[in-house]
Amino acid sequence: MNERTSVSESGTMVRRYDYDDRTVVAADLGTSADGVSVDVVDGTAILVDETGERRQREFDVPAGDVAKATITNGVVTVEVER
Repeated sequence: MNERTSVSESGTMVRRYDYDDRTVVAADLGTSADGVSVDVVDGTAILVDETGERRQREFDVPAGDVAKATITNGVVTVEVER
């Protein structure tokens, strides 16, 4: 496993874990999942937070087949199979 940590342009802490068969990207939103949606388009995870003032955050994910994108306890996880 190879781990990398970065900060996206929106200031979100993003961690990337590379395994032999998949990559997992995790970002701490600092908020609950209520009112937050996630979508992956062309290698970019797009998070829209509808709680309070509407905010949009984006971060890069590797190319591949997105197996799942989930939000649990304010942490969005995108799993990409290679």
